[in-house]
Amino acid sequence: MDPREIARKLGILSIEERVQIIQCLLEVGSEGLEMPDIAVKTGLGAPAIVKQIEALMGAEMVSFKTRDNNKVYLVNERALREVFDFMFNDYAPRSA
Repeated sequence: MDPREIARKLGILSIEERVQIIQCLLEVGSEGLEMPDIAVKTGLGAPAIVKQIEALMGAEMVSFKTRDNNKVYLVNERALREVFDFMFNDYAPRSA
């Protein structure tokens, strides 16, 4: 993974509200959540959720699907795994 890309994705994850959103989406898995449900689980207001979801989607950490004319947000587990696997494999201390 390109160092610039990993730095960008780590930067995306440096905002507490984004981590809260990812955490609640991970908890529900492939079912995903609509914005009102994310608000209940995180305690964040709609404007904050919209702003943070846009950033997460821009980094391909979150996507959405449409269900009954509503957006249902899902975490991109593969993208998260890539970031953490890269960090662990390339930067974790090596045993002697």
